[in-house]
Amino acid sequence: MNDELASPSVRRALVADVVCVILFATMGRASHGEALSPGGLLRTGTPFVLGLVVGWVIVVTARVAALRWLAGVVLWASTLIVGMVVRYFTGQGVAVIFVIVAACFLALTLIGWRAVAAAIRAVRRKERP
Repeated sequence: MNDELASPSVRRALVADVVCVILFATMGRASHGEALSPGGLLRTGTPFVLGLVVGWVIVVTARVAALRWLAGVVLWASTLIVGMVVRYFTGQGVAVIFVIVAACFLALTLIGWRAVAAAIRAVRRKERP
């Protein structure tokens, strides 16, 4: 197991990624007027959480720095692809517009928060004497 996985910052990254996926499922259900029940959120979110898990396995196995943009790209791609494949094989919708919206939202969140964090780290480095 990657020692980096034990660090607090990596654990926070994992939590942030899970929050992004849960937010995606919640906003999707809300935008379609679907119930925000635990069962409904579980049904909608599970395919994407599975994809996120696959992505984290790749990130850890390949020793990609979890806080870097490359990890975000790996996690975005795995979350989107695995999520859509699972949805397809479980009879859930995979309309083209849904795939586009999912791709955009997941990229914005899974890659986006890492970009913001990198910018903050860069500013802090410049401020140090």
